[in-house]
Amino acid sequence: MLELSSSARSLWGKLSLTGAHLWLPLWMHLADTAEMADLLWSNWLPPHTKEQIVQGIDLPGSATLAERENLARKIVRFLAAAHDCGKASPGFVMKAEKVGFGDIVDEITSKGLSVEVQNQVLAKRFPHALVGESILEHQGVDRSLADIVGAHHGKPVACKQDLEAAPEYPSITGMKDEAWRNVQKELVKYALHLAGLSAISEVSLNVTAQVILNGLLIMADWLASDENQFPLISRDYGIIQAGSAQDRAEQAWFNLRLPKYQQFASACPWSQLYEERFGRQPRPVQVHALQVAVQMEHPGLMVIEAPMGEGKTEAALAAAEAFARRFGLGGIYFALPTQATSDGIFPRIESWIEHLHAGVSRSIFLAHGKAGFNKAYTGIKLQSHLYDEEDAKHADVVVNDWTQGRKKGLLADFVVGTIDHVLMGGLKMKHLALRHLGLVNKVVILDECHAYDAYMNQYLDLVLSWLGAYGVPVIVLSATLPLHRRQELLAAYQGKKKTKCIVADSISPYPLISYTEGENVHQDLPEPSGRKRTVHLQQLDEDNLGDVLSELLSEGGCAGIICNTVKKAQYVAQCMEMYFGEDCVRLLHSCFLSFDRVRKEQELCDLLGPQEDHRPDKLIVVGTQVMEQSLDVDFDVLFTEICPMDLLLQRVGRLHRHNREKARPSRLQEATCYVMGIQDALTFDEGSTAVYGEYLLMKTRAFLKQCLVLPDDIPRLVQQVYEDGYDDEIINHLAKEVDASSAEKQYDIAADQYTKHIEEKKNKAKTFQIKTVKAQRKNLLGWLNAPQIEDASGKRGEATVRDSGNSLTVLVICKKEDGCLYTLPWLPGHGDARIDDVPDDALAKAIASCSINLPSYFVQDWQIDKVIDELEEVVLDNHLDSWYVSHWLKGELFLVLNEDHEMHLLDRILVYDEKNGLWSYKEE
Repeated sequence: MLELSSSARSLWGKLSLTGAHLWLPLWMHLADTAEMADLLWSNWLPPHTKEQIVQGIDLPGSATLAERENLARKIVRFLAAAHDCGKASPGFVMKAEKVGFGDIVDEITSKGLSVEVQNQVLAKRFPHALVGESILEHQGVDRSLADIVGAHHGKPVACKQDLEAAPEYPSITGMKDEAWRNVQKELVKYALHLAGLSAISEVSLNVTAQVILNGLLIMADWLASDENQFPLISRDYGIIQAGSAQDRAEQAWFNLRLPKYQQFASACPWSQLYEERFGRQPRPVQVHALQVAVQMEHPGLMVIEAPMGEGKTEAALAAAEAFARRFGLGGIYFALPTQATSDGIFPRIESWIEHLHAGVSRSIFLAHGKAGFNKAYTGIKLQSHLYDEEDAKHADVVVNDWTQGRKKGLLADFVVGTIDHVLMGGLKMKHLALRHLGLVNKVVILDECHAYDAYMNQYLDLVLSWLGAYGVPVIVLSATLPLHRRQELLAAYQGKKKTKCIVADSISPYPLISYTEGENVHQDLPEPSGRKRTVHLQQLDEDNLGDVLSELLSEGGCAGIICNTVKKAQYVAQCMEMYFGEDCVRLLHSCFLSFDRVRKEQELCDLLGPQEDHRPDKLIVVGTQVMEQSLDVDFDVLFTEICPMDLLLQRVGRLHRHNREKARPSRLQEATCYVMGIQDALTFDEGSTAVYGEYLLMKTRAFLKQCLVLPDDIPRLVQQVYEDGYDDEIINHLAKEVDASSAEKQYDIAADQYTKHIEEKKNKAKTFQIKTVKAQRKNLLGWLNAPQIEDASGKRGEATVRDSGNSLTVLVICKKEDGCLYTLPWLPGHGDARIDDVPDDALAKAIASCSINLPSYFVQDWQIDKVIDELEEVVLDNHLDSWYVSHWLKGELFLVLNEDHEMHLLDRILVYDEKNGLWSYKEE
């Protein structure tokens, strides 16, 4: 063991702030961190991630693969052992005096180390991470390694100023003081010794290896800084009793129970995989997806385009398993557009994991803001605390406590969540490297890729360029993906501006699997499954909806009505109740309380899903875009307001979705979709225009046929609406209903507005984006330069990667005439509960489940501040700020409804009821 001088041994690394006079010497913390980093390398890090680090090492001369792998491990240990060497500086040492540890400062001074700092206020310019980076560079360590140490608190150095020219430089850093320079040099030598290296000056790293190692260093430092696992020691005699760093780290590792890397899938023959994992024989697109994944020589991007209901999810999971087994990945991230779709897929992913490899513990994380209310996920969390590693019969899926939370959740083996957490991989925010580390370890699956707008696509393409550089396999799923968007995805992954596909025809084959192989792109054409259905389209004046529906349902049947705004859906539902009575009508939209919406969705799936046991004789479901995705419901007839073609096809996917043993009513034997909201070829319902704009609605209107053959017509219709080259044909279609010159003029205006809108979204998205791998070049310098998202809650980052305008989430409670606060009467398990004091944890969680987004009227730019001011007054008037001690309720705003479930806000009355959700009317 290298003997350190008494000066080096006197430096402090951690101090207790609880009043106990406990500390941890710097040399011990460095050794602890090195051992934790080594355990992460040996036990946790997947082979693929190790390979990326090994490939990123630049050495003079040649070295065998084994030598490079050994060096990579030593680099990991060195960075961990050197990460806090910047604490060996006067500016840092002096902080001990402010927290009651003047004796430490006195001892250090007695060793001949001056701690006189000329300007302590300016010491903030020289945080210890930055000082550590400078120390390493002065000791001959390459900048590409030193930058990692400089970034270990989450943000790399913004720019390399001439630190030595600053007048406060010598006194704060000690780097012009011989005694301090000797100690700093000694600590770097100590780090080399702990790493098993004699020198490291000739080693450099590429930028992708730097990011991965930065993430790994942050993780190791956080683990080694956990005082529960690495207790601080007494100033008097604790060092003797502390034990070796290796013993301390191994005990901490045992306590943490981080799942050890192990190939997550059993060696099931590929020919039997679908039956083994999913219990059924595969469809053609599933067979081809697996074959392509097995045959790909390198990790790449795979785009699977296939109709709704063809099993794309299972195809992606099978391909992910093939990628993981072949290329050494440790898990998956399954990304979906919304919390609802993430919740919907979660049980299927859990079931798949349990069929992968019995007896192997795998950590799982549900990545969205409402994960705490997902019963399947919270059920796993409960079981995890009872997990016994000696019992191989326990479930494969556990929730590890350490891999929970906004920043650490992506480090779990299997993650299901919203696309936001992938897109945030392109966002300038602290600890971004930790997010990248989580993604590099996995196969990334992006579902419903057509659902992302131009703003989100800018982030997605940027993240794909990084994932491509990391060699992370990515699988993209869509039923309605435009050709140009497919090409953009493939090009982004390859780090190119453009890429060419084999199929040159603008109308692509369908189903279709496109995939990268190095610099090339290939395509595979699975044969169609043979399942076809004919859908008849009819245009309908909304005023006739009730009469037409009465006639169609005269013999019974289940009808769906999809509107483009919540306000319209609420109005239509009320009209339908007048025709058919309340018992026959259900309403579903986004302005329901969380628990109400979950209950309503489950009820609809039970009534209208594949099983026929509970299917009603007659039912009308009115809803909004929430019915386009995730809900497995089957309507006998469908009515929808016009929307862009890809979304229209998604909605049609809910029509005659399942083959039924019991015959549908005679009037509904043919699948028919009625399209509403079209006033003429150029004019549409006001709400639809506000949501989607005129341009895409015009194009969709031009290509609406009286009859669709699905899935055959899907690629043609999507390409006609979203690709260039159809303008003349569109104008000719529109001119059949309106004057030709008027059609061309209005169409051109709409096209210009759409183009301008898309460019604005793209430019807006660039504000907070990191650079591409190529633009970042050689090191991490300036990687997260301002403007940077400071995001304590995580909500700001999620909002930044979506351009959805303002939104405001509130919790809903009641106040009765007795002046007391109560929960809502129908809240499950806690209905009508009087709240006299700060709610306990169970009640606080129940209250937190009563969350809802305010209608758009209240979040417009010109008045959202007034709304927040009024709601903050509600909090103070009702003393709800005392509830903020609960982590479920911290910082929340509230609607406090009266006994009629109403509340005054601005110039309107807000009303909530179980049947209609949240709505408002103008106060008279």
